[in-house]
Amino acid sequence: MIKEEEIQTIEENEQTLKEADAVTDEELTDDIDETASPEEVLESVKEDEAVLNRLVRLQADFENFKKRSQKEKTEMYQFASENFATKLLPVMDNLERAQAALIDASEEAKGYIDGLEMVFKQLKDVLKEEGLEEIVCEGPFDPNLHHGVAVGTDEQKEDQDIIDVFQKGYKFKGKVIRPAMVKVCSK
Repeated sequence: MIKEEEIQTIEENEQTLKEADAVTDEELTDDIDETASPEEVLESVKEDEAVLNRLVRLQADFENFKKRSQKEKTEMYQFASENFATKLLPVMDNLERAQAALIDASEEAKGYIDGLEMVFKQLKDVLKEEGLEEIVCEGPFDPNLHHGVAVGTDEQKEDQDIIDVFQKGYKFKGKVIRPAMVKVCSK
């Protein structure tokens, strides 16, 4: 967030820049004393250059501050719903478990199962639209995306391939918010 001190500094810098822009060429030449020695004129020119350099740096600092503030603001909006999505992950896990438990249900329960599947699909679609995506758990283990919690062997898999998934992982707008808990093949 923008601090009060930064705002005050910016306002002071803007005022200094406005004053510098208001100075005309006539005012600059009026300051030169015609009876001054060349050394004094040279000293005056050096002082003017120092002030000009300071103003240029202030303007660059101000531009950098504006860019940084805009970037922070964009990131804040982009990840504002990340916390909400993280809180919904256990709900999705429980819906998946309920769906898996109802697979062998009787014919009477098929209507409930279909309804549950439709609601779950709708929830997944809404979250995907907002930027939530499931982490792929096929192929080699990636410590940036997966959390290895068990090791096992599987003749059909290569070394360091994922054998089983205990809990799905998710990314929100490209950022991992929960790594997938997996079992990794070790040979």
